[in-house]
Amino acid sequence: MAISAEVLNTTYRQLKGPLIDTFMRRTPFLDTLFTNNRVRQKIDGGTTIDRAIMSGSPAKGKGIYSGTELLSLTRTKRTDQLSVEPHRLAAAIAIPNRELAQNSGPLAVMRLIEKYPESFMKSLDRCLESFFLSGAGPGSQHAFNTASLSGFLTLNGGFTGGTLTGATDGLLDFTTPALQTQTVQNLVKDEAKSYYNQWGDVTGWTTDGLQVIGSTIRRCGDYSIEGRPTLGFMDPDTMTNLEESKRGHVRVGMVDDKQEKTDLHTIFHNGVTFHESLDMDRTRAVFAAQPLVNGGGYILNPEYFEFSVLEEAELTDFIDMIAEQDVVVSKFKFHANLICRNPIAQGCFSGSAL
Repeated sequence: MAISAEVLNTTYRQLKGPLIDTFMRRTPFLDTLFTNNRVRQKIDGGTTIDRAIMSGSPAKGKGIYSGTELLSLTRTKRTDQLSVEPHRLAAAIAIPNRELAQNSGPLAVMRLIEKYPESFMKSLDRCLESFFLSGAGPGSQHAFNTASLSGFLTLNGGFTGGTLTGATDGLLDFTTPALQTQTVQNLVKDEAKSYYNQWGDVTGWTTDGLQVIGSTIRRCGDYSIEGRPTLGFMDPDTMTNLEESKRGHVRVGMVDDKQEKTDLHTIFHNGVTFHESLDMDRTRAVFAAQPLVNGGGYILNPEYFEFSVLEEAELTDFIDMIAEQDVVVSKFKFHANLICRNPIAQGCFSGSAL
C-alpha cells in the first residue's frame, strides 16, 4: 500500500523540528554565530537591516584644575548607517509518488525523509558556509548555485557580484586601508571614518608568515572593545604551513564531535582557532586573481557579526502537486542576511601559501 502525503506528514512533523534545530550548526562559521548568540530576529521592520557605526567621540572633555574651566560642547563623533537587505531563499523538496508507492511502514518513511529533506538541509548549510567564506557556491551538485546565493554578504572582498543592497561587494578587502574604497554594507569604505578592515601580506611563509598573521591578529584586537578575534579560516596550503611551523607544540583538533564537521581540522594560534577550509582553496576560480591565488585567510571577532533573520527557516508539510509533476512537495523558506558592525576589528591576510 502506497504512503499518502498525510501519512508521510505524521512522521515528518516529528522530524521537522530537529531538522530546523540543526540548521546552521554543521559548519564552523555559522555554528560560531549561533553559539555566540549572533543569530537574531530582525524586529524593527523595513526592507533593510540597519545598524549604526560610530567613529570619534560624542563629547570632547577637559581636565579640571581650577574648577572654573568651561566645558566644551564640541563633538568629534561621526555616525553612519550600515544597511543590508535580507536575502530570501526558497526551495521545493519533492518526493516522487513512485517512491511513495514502493515504500510502506515507519522505517520506509524515515528513509525517505533522510534521503530528501535531511539531505537538502545539509546541502543548504554547505552552500551558506561556502558563499560566506568565498563568494561562490560549493558546486552544481548542491542545493543552491552561486547566482541564488549572491544576495548574501560574503567575507571575500574580491567578490563584486552581489545583487542586493549592502551585499554588492564582499566585506574584507585584501589590500591596504587607503585602497579600500568599495561600497560595503551600503557605505563607502573610508580610512578617515575608521571604516575599513585590517590586512597583512605575507612575503613568503618562512620569511614572515607567522609575523604577518600575528600582527594582523593584534591590530584586530587593538580596534575592538568587545574582546579579541577568536575565529579564523585559511586555505589548506596555509594550514599546512602553519602546522609545520608549530610542529611539536601545535594544538590540532577536530572541530568537534559532529559528524558533518570532521572533514575540517583546527589549529589554535595567538588566541584564534583557525579552521582549514576547502571553500578557500586557492585553486578555486573565485580566488584566481591576486593576491588570493597565493593563499590567505580571515581573522574574525564574532562579537561584531550578526546574522539577522527576517523570517525563520521553515519546512512546510508535504502536499500533492496535481498540476505539475507526480510528486509530493515540502517547501523550504528562509529570509536573512549577514551584517558586521565593526569591520575595523576584522582582518584578512594573503600570500600565506607560498
